[in-house]
Amino acid sequence: MLILVRYGEIGIKSKVIRRELENLLRKNIIKLLKKYDIDCDVNILHGRLLVKINTKGKEEEAKKLLKKVLGIVSYSVVYECPLDIEEIINTAIQLVKKALSEREIKTFAVKTKRSNKNFPYTSMEVNEKVGEEILNKFNLKVDLENPDLTIGIEILKNRVYVFYEIYKGFGGLPVGSQGKVLVLLSDGIDSPVAAFLMMKRGCRVVPLHLKISDEGLDKVRRIVNILSDYDTEMELVVYNYTDELMEIANKLKEIKKENYTCIFCKRKMLKLAVKYAKYLDCDAVVTGDSLGQVASQTLKNLSVINKDINYLVLRPLIGLDKDEIIKIAKEIGTYNISTEKEIKCPFVPKHPKTIAKWDDIEKIRKKVNIKI
Repeated sequence: MLILVRYGEIGIKSKVIRRELENLLRKNIIKLLKKYDIDCDVNILHGRLLVKINTKGKEEEAKKLLKKVLGIVSYSVVYECPLDIEEIINTAIQLVKKALSEREIKTFAVKTKRSNKNFPYTSMEVNEKVGEEILNKFNLKVDLENPDLTIGIEILKNRVYVFYEIYKGFGGLPVGSQGKVLVLLSDGIDSPVAAFLMMKRGCRVVPLHLKISDEGLDKVRRIVNILSDYDTEMELVVYNYTDELMEIANKLKEIKKENYTCIFCKRKMLKLAVKYAKYLDCDAVVTGDSLGQVASQTLKNLSVINKDINYLVLRPLIGLDKDEIIKIAKEIGTYNISTEKEIKCPFVPKHPKTIAKWDDIEKIRKKVNIKI
């Protein structure tokens, strides 16, 4: 099986950077397929990558896995032929026959991309010649707007590739091209999506889970198992956070300031994350905060939580609403695990503080001697 891979913004980079990103994308494809015992060859073409699947019986699995290689915008199973118009027509005819054996088709279109300008026919001329032969051989009509079948033709430097299906990827940049970040990863919906969005922008991800329950940790391990397809070098880091969170909650309760628990908790979490980020040589800390979603994520509270952190903190979900986040979670495969059983934090106050002030935080901290 041959699969033609297309990328997006990689193509607008300078020649040197583009080649580096193409090589990294090639390596990431090989790594992911190797993880599932699929052998492949990946060649860099002009503006494309060509993946040859060598492991028999694994072709369909490989086709599905390629969606998880970030940097890929789309890909197609292709049939290769020489730079000859008759060969292109014959290959297209065979693909129409194959498509007709799989489903009902009444209308079709032919769409050609010609990056090889030395080929003697323009894209429009190729469309016309191939389309004319299909009309002569099959009881089909042309529909350029909404066809049942689209025959795609890409004319590259040395070969031509013909196909009739396009599978969508997530796009973005190849993982590993933009440094490394530490992500505070919970068992909920949001933080796995935040991790994914950073990977989509080319970052390697170190997931740090601050454990407060065995059930939560089990969910996180399964979430990481899914996310590790997008970043094959991902390894989970776990820190037992229960005692410290309990200390914060109890001390605040003693002075009847338990409504500040989430704010003190989030500050402590960020401080721990920064320590791990420095130790693991990460360039930033990432959280799953979405503005206004819960009490600790109001603008005022985020400002207080972030004060004097002195480290780059990224919040890729900050402008997304819950429906948008859920949509991404479903697309990447983490949603079902995140929602299968809600594990609530036992220390969340009944009426959490929504607008905190730094002066008040400092007074409380000194009064109960909470180290944050």
